[in-house]
Amino acid sequence: MAKRSKAKRERIERERERARRILEEGIDDPGAIESLSSKELGRLGECVAQCYLQDRGYELLETGYTCPEGEADLIVVDPDTGEVVLVEVKSRRARSDAPFYPEEAVDERKQRRYARIAAHYAMTHVPVLSMRFDVVAVTFCSSSCVGVAHLCGAFEWDSER
Repeated sequence: MAKRSKAKRERIERERERARRILEEGIDDPGAIESLSSKELGRLGECVAQCYLQDRGYELLETGYTCPEGEADLIVVDPDTGEVVLVEVKSRRARSDAPFYPEEAVDERKQRRYARIAAHYAMTHVPVLSMRFDVVAVTFCSSSCVGVAHLCGAFEWDSER
């Protein structure tokens, strides 16, 4: 994966800033969640996941870590175990007509990619003694209701098989 262009980095930072503002100010418009693009919803979900993890004592190391193998949404340290945790964040709008759990989108292909990202991270951030893969699923039910599911150890290194 090539280095991000300056324009793309700036666009991503604008999306993250908008998501932070939405979180800080709240959402007054009931249709605001529906008006967000999928990218904006994803950035908002990443901000929700980051706040959720930090509220539980996780130390944020990186957001949007990129390497030739792909991107990890968040990299944090678990306060209880000291493990470096690569976190995949999946965000969805709640739909009554077709219930769907965001974490179901982390398929085998995504797991294999995360294993390669983790290997690259471990090689470039020595010493990394222990790593884990978590999924944080964020479901936006309405403008004032957000569901968060944290799956610790969602998959293993051997997902490469």
